[in-house]
Amino acid sequence: MTLLTVEDLTIEFPRAGRSGDTTRPVRGVTLTVEPGQTLGVVGETGSGKTLTGLAVLGLLPPAAQPRGSIRLDGLELLGAPPSQLRAVRGSTIAMVFQNPATAFDPVRPLRTQFERVIRRHRGGSRAQAGARAAELLAEVELHDTDRVLASYPHQLSGGMLQRAMIALALSCEPRLIIADESTSALDVTVAQQVRRLLLRLQHAYGFGVLFITHNLGEARDLCDRVAVLYAGEVVETGPVEDVFTAPAHPYTRALLGAVPTVDDDGGPLASLPGEVPADVLSVTGCVFANRCPQTADLCRSTPPPARTLPGDRRALCHFADPEVAA
Repeated sequence: MTLLTVEDLTIEFPRAGRSGDTTRPVRGVTLTVEPGQTLGVVGETGSGKTLTGLAVLGLLPPAAQPRGSIRLDGLELLGAPPSQLRAVRGSTIAMVFQNPATAFDPVRPLRTQFERVIRRHRGGSRAQAGARAAELLAEVELHDTDRVLASYPHQLSGGMLQRAMIALALSCEPRLIIADESTSALDVTVAQQVRRLLLRLQHAYGFGVLFITHNLGEARDLCDRVAVLYAGEVVETGPVEDVFTAPAHPYTRALLGAVPTVDDDGGPLASLPGEVPADVLSVTGCVFANRCPQTADLCRSTPPPARTLPGDRRALCHFADPEVAA
């Protein structure tokens, strides 16, 4: 059975000071994660990546108005009562946040925070929870467990805190981990170590990962499949190597064209002209049409269909076809 299914997810927010008017930062997002698989969700800032992850956890802001379907092991989460969501969070779904320094409670040592989570979902005594916390810290290669557990968050480095955050996420053996820009605050070397750690733990425990990132190199390094978001829509999905080697959507091609390579001659990087439409709901056709080098009259007048391509791929483009993707 598919581990996570997000189907036609749309999230609306009321516009401040404009009665009855709304904005939709997430529109019709559909994606799946299989057990043991890593799905990368990539796109520029504001594309809807983090909101999608928060919707899976049931942690959207109170003003959000989500609709669609979010199923975990067949269980519908969207609209589930708070008691059911509290039981799922931590025990079945866990999250590794972008900045662990703000995700941890700054006024309590890590031991207290680990014990609280473990006892809430698994029961047992404080001594048993503390022993489990020490095992988990050793699993993420923090071997001075007594010192780490006795420390407050500000007393640990960013890399140590992120490893501790991963250990806390694993504490109740979740089926799915959502990693939201989990290495963006770390330096390059430590970020690579954390990615390798996450991959090793995934092989050991078998959990699925929803890996949210703006870094295409990270996505290629870690993920099995990728979903590319633009203006709240999934514009392309498929196996990561296929998508990055032969992108079918012009936005994906533009993203990859802006990534520097060792063969670059030092000239300016490719860039996209224009901006994301300020009000995507006012756009009649394709929301990428104002920036796309392939734009035709059809693009400006008609929303593109999600076209199925060979190799379990899809692209939201009138002109995406096997020839373009080949």
